[in-house]
Amino acid sequence: MNADVYTLAAFQVGAPQNAILTPIVDLDGMTAVSLEAVFQYGSGGTTFAAIVMTSFDGGVNWRHVARFDFTTASAVKTANLSGLKSNGVAAYADLAAEGVSDGLLGDRLAAKIISTGTYAGNTTFALRASVR
Repeated sequence: MNADVYTLAAFQVGAPQNAILTPIVDLDGMTAVSLEAVFQYGSGGTTFAAIVMTSFDGGVNWRHVARFDFTTASAVKTANLSGLKSNGVAAYADLAAEGVSDGLLGDRLAAKIISTGTYAGNTTFALRASVR
């Protein structure tokens, strides 16, 4: 297991996008992760979502574990997830709005960014994961 702090995303926000960023791999044995999402608003834009995902099959299929939503205001948001949490059997569903799917941690993490409207004025976003 590679316990460390990883940057899942760090960029200036501009044109609308819907993309999965480069995943952090080789996290076998990950038991917990603390997430920090920092959205620094400049101007423009409409909606911005950052979805943290994990995979159990080498990145073929991705499962949402946390979702952070922003609009036109600066904000810092956090989430803490535990892979040791016992949950009952439930049908999987992607997160539609801010929330977490606690207890789901595979061997990798990735961020999916979905935004609408064109952000400008030095709008930036950073997403970091402290893996344990």
